[in-house]
Amino acid sequence: MPQPAKSGIDKAALLRESWLADLPDDVIAEAAACGSLRQYADAELVHARGDACDGFYTIASGSVRFTRATADGHTTTIAVMERPNWFGEISMFDGLPRTHDGHAAGLTILLFHARTDFNRLLMRHPAIYERFARMLALRLRATFDLVEEAAVAPLAQRLARRLLELAQLQPSAMSAAVIPRGREVPLTQEELGHLLGKSRQSIAKQLRLWEQDGLVQTNYGRVFIEDPDAMSRIAYPEGAEPAAHEMPRQWSYQHQAMSTPLLPRIFHDSK
Repeated sequence: MPQPAKSGIDKAALLRESWLADLPDDVIAEAAACGSLRQYADAELVHARGDACDGFYTIASGSVRFTRATADGHTTTIAVMERPNWFGEISMFDGLPRTHDGHAAGLTILLFHARTDFNRLLMRHPAIYERFARMLALRLRATFDLVEEAAVAPLAQRLARRLLELAQLQPSAMSAAVIPRGREVPLTQEELGHLLGKSRQSIAKQLRLWEQDGLVQTNYGRVFIEDPDAMSRIAYPEGAEPAAHEMPRQWSYQHQAMSTPLLPRIFHDSK
């Protein structure tokens, strides 16, 4: 069970970075007052696929890994999200169960808004509705893009895009708020294979070729992007990078598919 978090985290500052960015201070103060901080140990379950929706989460520190079990019993990682991203809005709006399992990845603190408090905020401040409507529409567009990409794009291009997104070097449909974190992707080759619907051997072969060319460096359970510019050219050979400019600065959009993983991510229960 999560524990109440005893920390110096400024809830208002977190919300100002996240889904309430650019909204009036009184709205942010009200949302901060009704949210509670929860601490999760590494690998602790935040919510399970099929759980009823109890509220909405904003990541204050640490990260959350979203997974889903495949028909053959494997666990597929859909996305890994960090501060100041948020999740849980899909179930908040449609009232249906959670779509993915979410586990803390390392010691993690989440700002939790109970469903009743979240709905009260929406009723009192309709601008929040507009913000989420725009985001969900953009993610639907991203899902269509991912379906098309999966059908026609070669493996190298698809893998390059996912690595750039997971390393938060490019915006993604899953991580609506992106703060560059580095160049490391904390997924195994098997997890990357599940994410893309390919075998571990196919992923390993492509990563080996890139490693020989100095584009990446692989260690067990991690891929480090050595040359982001070269990887971007592979990911977007036509020069059409994600249309992040179409969103307010604090909402990055990609081609986030959690379907999110969100469509391979492609939409975390955001998910």
